[in-house]
Amino acid sequence: MNMVPVVSDNVAFMGYDHATRTLRVRFRSGGTYDYYDVPAFLCEAMLLPHTWRRVGRQIRAHRYRRIAA
Repeated sequence: MNMVPVVSDNVAFMGYDHATRTLRVRFRSGGTYDYYDVPAFLCEAMLLPHTWRRVGRQIRAHRYRRIAA
């Protein structure tokens, strides 16, 4: 999965796998999480500046797993 930088106070990088609808988010605090069954429109919203404030709650409502500290 390709990770791209994000303009955000909370998120450093994000990536999305269209086949599995998995969103990977690397936070500036150091944690990396996979969020499962995330619609593509939320992934696209993540590319906008400071979007975690707007869509973070919707993304966190999906099943997730921490994959790195």
